[in-house]
Amino acid sequence: MKNIFELDSRSISLEIGEGLIKAVVAETLKGRKHITRLISEPVSGQDQDAVAEGVRKVFLSLGFIPQRVLMNIPRHLVTARFLKIPSVDDREIDKIIKIESIKHLPYTDEEVIYGYRVIEKSEDGYSKVLLVIAQASVVNDFLDILKKASVSGVKLFALSSEALYSWYALSRDAEDKGSVMLVNLDSNRIDIDVIEGDKLVFTRGAAYNANDPERIEKMTRQIEISISTYRKESALDVSRIILTGSKREAARYSPVLSEGLKLPVDVIDQARNIPIDEDIKAPMAEASFAELLGLALRSDGIKINLLSEDAVEDARIANTKNALIAAILLTALLATLVVGVLIKKIRDRYVYLASISAELKKMEPNIAAAKKMMKDVNVTRQIMERRPLAVDVFTEACGITPAGMSLSTLDFESARSLTIRGTAPALGDVLRYVTILENSPYFEGVKVKYANKRMSENKEITDFEINALLTALK
Repeated sequence: MKNIFELDSRSISLEIGEGLIKAVVAETLKGRKHITRLISEPVSGQDQDAVAEGVRKVFLSLGFIPQRVLMNIPRHLVTARFLKIPSVDDREIDKIIKIESIKHLPYTDEEVIYGYRVIEKSEDGYSKVLLVIAQASVVNDFLDILKKASVSGVKLFALSSEALYSWYALSRDAEDKGSVMLVNLDSNRIDIDVIEGDKLVFTRGAAYNANDPERIEKMTRQIEISISTYRKESALDVSRIILTGSKREAARYSPVLSEGLKLPVDVIDQARNIPIDEDIKAPMAEASFAELLGLALRSDGIKINLLSEDAVEDARIANTKNALIAAILLTALLATLVVGVLIKKIRDRYVYLASISAELKKMEPNIAAAKKMMKDVNVTRQIMERRPLAVDVFTEACGITPAGMSLSTLDFESARSLTIRGTAPALGDVLRYVTILENSPYFEGVKVKYANKRMSENKEITDFEINALLTALK
């Protein structure tokens, strides 16, 4: 029983970098998290098989199976935009962000994964949002490596900027006044955040060759560009720079930045104010663990999850499958126990009668759980067999279309979904139409695939495509 509780209380934060795999193990004890291990595993090759072998070595060295795996994705592998959204309603923000996410990269909706963090909501009805977009192929490459390494239980694909922000919230002694630039230095990359009070308001990242003799000058230039860009976007100046990460890199950058930028430059040890077990041999001189420490200790503060919907669904199916297997094993075990009890009853009716009653009473919750699971499976099968008629779907869609909107195509796909294409006077009309469709008993999971503005007869109109799943008939 002790091992079961240990599994539930431990997690691993993982970063798969070029030539190096880093991991941080965290354990929750009496409601408080602390770091029990720091792992640094070099990788001999760059192909997926070599990297997967390195990941496998990391997990074999743990000595236990973590139930929660948290991945850290470096900032330079994604695209980030700070947007001003004309809404403070969470549902409207989600819909607008969905549309915005496909505008910033030359890829289709299926080729990108996005997440966002609401920075603040203003009284004027606007929200400032950090939108992060990743190519699905980048995330899927990480998932393929984990799959080859036989790693499961991945719960989160976090952006390194948010993880670094979480680390800073733990390591600082008091809230800084003004705008602080936080720079995380690793052996072959750099992450830059700007923090205003308790808000993450700017982020930038870059990778470089660790053997490049000009890397200090190049990365210093990246910091200069970040300061200039932040000043243009916010009209504010950076009050000071905080360096953390690799001790070797921090020692090289600190004097260069202080002299070149004419700003206060402080170096904070990445283990500062972090609950790390005393017996840990920390490999922090060459590599940065700051982001992984923040992710491990404050994962509940991470708002952006770049785990794909397909991966989330696969995890859900795997959990359901495990639950069904457990139910089958439980039923088989129950049957074995009952047969054994009956045999004993025949051998000695009076001696084992009390034992039978006690055992059956203990099994009642498990039997009820198994019956409920079987009932849920039957109900789900019945629901899946119900399908609406195409004529009813078309009638409903046309009947609830607001005046002023024009529909050009109704595409009924295998009695599972409906694609609607047409034009509307404005984007707001498209969003209201989505709300009308969601309120209809025929539709659910309504999504805007695109909404593009154009001029027609000296008027601006919006072409749109909406996809809606069909609700099973009752």
